[in-house]
Amino acid sequence: MRSGHEMRSGHEMRSGHENHERHESAAPFRLFHVPHVLLVLFVLWVPLLLASNAQAAKIEQRFPPPDFGPDYVFPESQQLPARVGWLAWMDAGVLVAALSAAAWIALRRRSRREMFWLSLFSVLYFGFYRKGCVCPIGAIQNITLALFDPTYVVPLFVIAFFALPLAFAVAFGRVFCSGVCPLGAVQDLVMIRPLKVPRGLDEGLGLLRYFYLGLAVLLAAMGTRFFICQYDPFVGFFRFNARFWIWVWSVALVLLSMFVGRPYCRYLCPYGALLGMLSRFSFRRVTITPDKCVVCGLCTDACAFGAIREKDEG
Repeated sequence: MRSGHEMRSGHEMRSGHENHERHESAAPFRLFHVPHVLLVLFVLWVPLLLASNAQAAKIEQRFPPPDFGPDYVFPESQQLPARVGWLAWMDAGVLVAALSAAAWIALRRRSRREMFWLSLFSVLYFGFYRKGCVCPIGAIQNITLALFDPTYVVPLFVIAFFALPLAFAVAFGRVFCSGVCPLGAVQDLVMIRPLKVPRGLDEGLGLLRYFYLGLAVLLAAMGTRFFICQYDPFVGFFRFNARFWIWVWSVALVLLSMFVGRPYCRYLCPYGALLGMLSRFSFRRVTITPDKCVVCGLCTDACAFGAIREKDEG
């Protein structure tokens, strides 16, 4: 029971409850399977629509802000300024490289050790160096607001951060969650002795992330607030500037992550809900191949995320 048989990411395993009985060569590969085509078109349509809005809004950005008089002081933004120019696209390039590495490690190398090093890099780069910005999870709100408010402009590299993990999920499963997302990596790095969560409780709590996603989309569409960013439990660690009660929430979740495998990812992450829906139709995914599995059940017992099921469990 080493890396070849049990190496799975928390999120990827959540999306593949049927992986134990599937085999890649069981059916011929069909590139133009209808659900795949529809998903790819949807993933590509949203960035193209937002890109057209951004291009149309460039004219407005050429003009200076309105003059409200000498005594008026424009309020300062409370958000960290996004990087611009080649630095922003460098971040997008690093994201593509990390996603590609995660797919290669998960599907070809099947190495937990290599995925660990990729997770550590993600925490250092996307977490502490980039301070959690731009975050594909929080970008859900930017994309939603841009779709409902044509005056709200989303930079192209933010659209890329939102769309790239989704595109990779259609192709390779949730490789973003496996070793690229710094939020998931933090939970993996602090996990000490994971406990088994009862199947019924695990599935019931898993429904919370869909409710969280719906609430965040609704509030962003109304222009009320960015709910995901407001209650993000890990960005406070990356920026060292969270409010006291957010620190309490963050520390509590980190402590829980020591004994429950990726609790935020499994029960609350709204982006994980999107990735999970897309990865069910992915072209490839991590599997336990029948020619190597001896049906000993050790990987099922050892899985910290409760994601590997016996065949008779469905």
